[in-house]
Amino acid sequence: MKISESCKSREISVINVSTPIVIPSFSSRGFPCIGSIHNDIKRYLGKSSLVSAYDIHYGNISQDDIYASDILFIDSGGYEAKPVADFTESYIDGRLSSGWSTDYYEVVLEELQPLSPLVIVNYDYSVPQPISNQVDLAKILFQKHPNYATDFLYKPEIEGVNLINLDALINNFQLIDSFSILGITEKELGDSLLERCRNLLQIRTALLEVGLETPIHIFGCLDPAVMIAYFLCGADIFDGLAWLRYTFDHGFVTYHSTATMMREQWCIPENDLLITRWISNLEYLEVLTRGMKRFCKTISIKEFPISQDILKKVLCLVKLSGIEIEGED
Repeated sequence: MKISESCKSREISVINVSTPIVIPSFSSRGFPCIGSIHNDIKRYLGKSSLVSAYDIHYGNISQDDIYASDILFIDSGGYEAKPVADFTESYIDGRLSSGWSTDYYEVVLEELQPLSPLVIVNYDYSVPQPISNQVDLAKILFQKHPNYATDFLYKPEIEGVNLINLDALINNFQLIDSFSILGITEKELGDSLLERCRNLLQIRTALLEVGLETPIHIFGCLDPAVMIAYFLCGADIFDGLAWLRYTFDHGFVTYHSTATMMREQWCIPENDLLITRWISNLEYLEVLTRGMKRFCKTISIKEFPISQDILKKVLCLVKLSGIEIEGED
């Protein structure tokens, strides 16, 4: 597929907002003081942000403070309520989650105020279900909130299988065409980075073949280089917590302590450095988003604010995935 076909600006229905969108997320999973973090940096939020209904419900983030960005995504809370550790994360969060249910989620949705354009995600059930059931349950929820954009997060369908059923999704696009956004968790898209890119491109190709320009949201990905690869393969919206966990620098992602060493900031208190890093990361994500938007118009790889060494690897990956690079200069 030509890159000009896979990679373009797409519109989120209902709220009429154009992609690409890069979303800094907030979560108490791994960040028990997430309310303080959100309060410290909310004035630096730009286009978008994502908060969890779980954290709103339990007061981890004040509901009065969540409307700090131009667009607000409300996640259903499945990530925070997950009862098991995620061994692919940078550290293991040992805290026990509190109770969570669809009833709790719906109470949060009912109390939302239209102070920002809102995008809501369907409830993330712990028990795998066929796509038809997932769609039916999502529609029941979404129909109660017709003024919000809808982000349908498609999940694996079989117990013990951690990847989505690609064929089931592609063969059932008629079930999801009423949703504003199609969401997929990054780790459930494929076992390897190459497989994820190829599967993503296959989904985008199949959508185009049936005349759908539905934006694709990759949940849990905010690594700049990987985001660009997914973007070139047809994804449009990205969110994650990497901006809190690491330091971004021209596409490189490092531990905060490594950044402190490299920048010779040895004498600055770590708490002060953290806030500075988070603000700097938010600024970088805004620059990256603007670069993605320009790329949709120019198809020039020079638009991406990452180092040439990383960019070469990204282009190699997307070519292997099946993308024809135009305007490679």
